[in-house]
Amino acid sequence: MEPFMLSAADAAERLRRREFSPVTLVESCLTRIKTLEPKLRAWVTVDAEGALEAAFRRAKDLESKGSVGALHGIPVGIKDLFYTAGMRTTAGSKICAEFVPAWDATLVTRLKDAGAIVLGKTVTTEWAASDPPPTRNPWNPAHTPGGSSSGSAVAVAARMCPAATGTQTAGSIVRPAAYNGVVGLKPTYGRLSRRGIVPQSWSIDTPGILVRTVEDAALLLEVLAGHDPEDASTSVRPVPAYRQHINGLRRPPRLGLIRQFLEHSAEQVQMHMDGVAQRFREAGADVRAVTFPGDLALVLAAHWTIMKADFAAVHQKLFREHSQEYGPHVRGLIETGMLIPGVAYIQSLRIRNRFRRQAEALADSVDALLAPATGVTAPRIESPAGEALALPRTGDHAFQMPWSFAGLPVIGLPSGIGGDGLPLAIQLIGAPFAEEKLLAVARWCEMTLNVKLLPPLE
Repeated sequence: MEPFMLSAADAAERLRRREFSPVTLVESCLTRIKTLEPKLRAWVTVDAEGALEAAFRRAKDLESKGSVGALHGIPVGIKDLFYTAGMRTTAGSKICAEFVPAWDATLVTRLKDAGAIVLGKTVTTEWAASDPPPTRNPWNPAHTPGGSSSGSAVAVAARMCPAATGTQTAGSIVRPAAYNGVVGLKPTYGRLSRRGIVPQSWSIDTPGILVRTVEDAALLLEVLAGHDPEDASTSVRPVPAYRQHINGLRRPPRLGLIRQFLEHSAEQVQMHMDGVAQRFREAGADVRAVTFPGDLALVLAAHWTIMKADFAAVHQKLFREHSQEYGPHVRGLIETGMLIPGVAYIQSLRIRNRFRRQAEALADSVDALLAPATGVTAPRIESPAGEALALPRTGDHAFQMPWSFAGLPVIGLPSGIGGDGLPLAIQLIGAPFAEEKLLAVARWCEMTLNVKLLPPLE
């Protein structure tokens, strides 16, 4: 097996056993990028020289040190919202096309401290909003890869790197993970630092990871989680040993299947979810129907109100000076956000507080909530007639948005292939700061489904 095909956890273990060197792994990933990047366009910057220099240093450390970091020698992609010292951070915008930070985002620092090697910056949609990215879905380039973590999801799915960072304000980790057939983890709001990440909504933004397995998700979360004195929104709760918990279920899980999401799904997604639920039941799980907590339409409307107002506040000064350099959808979000009355914003915060309590109570009643990750497979970028779609062309946020709104942890898992040849996925939602249980349930579901997806790129 080529080194670029390995998951992060498998590669880390083989590196520790000296089966190959970090240089070999990085060279393998760089070759893969060189082969596929002209078609997929997942990267803004590829720092081949810097990555190889870091790989040689990591190789020397393996020979000279008795112990190394959990991600020693593992190549990673960094979403182009994260500050990277000496490397461009464009946020997908022409305005920041040449911005080079002098320091790393906290999560980039933690990755490097654990021995990871930064390959480069992956594409994000403009300012992490919904104008379509240049990135192409590796399963079918006529279909969206999702957004805004499109480059990270495609890079991991296409085996350009075993892991990448992402962010989610509406659905920007779980949705692209679903559309590309990889694992996406959005932890609890406050579990990961946001210092050095270009904001979209201060009160909702949550960093996360895109990987190939649940074990990879546990590995990276253990490295990244924890309080950051420079980010007051981060929790001071201790960080569990997540990898030790993933095989810790003493019985098959109790899962709450959210029926309302099935009712809003395409027929093939409904049939697929029925089949998934049956497989889980046959494996011993208690799968019970549960009711979405609250009014979904109201939750979505309140989320949009807060997100647009926050987005407008973030961009107020820059937009005044560079409004014509923003894409049409982003411009519309900002202009709408500037018109939102303070009363509407406060009422939306009240709706969020009530929904958060309801969602937490429902998540506490089972081991995890279960729903389709998306209501359809990845939509076409253009309509059959060749005209651009009226709605944002990165897919529908509705199935992921409630959990971003409530700040609950959620993980998306690939669960099959649809009749159109595109990936299908489930999402599991947990109680706040209970990622160890959520990961254990996800690991059980992953093993039960035994789905391993690889895009038809060869």
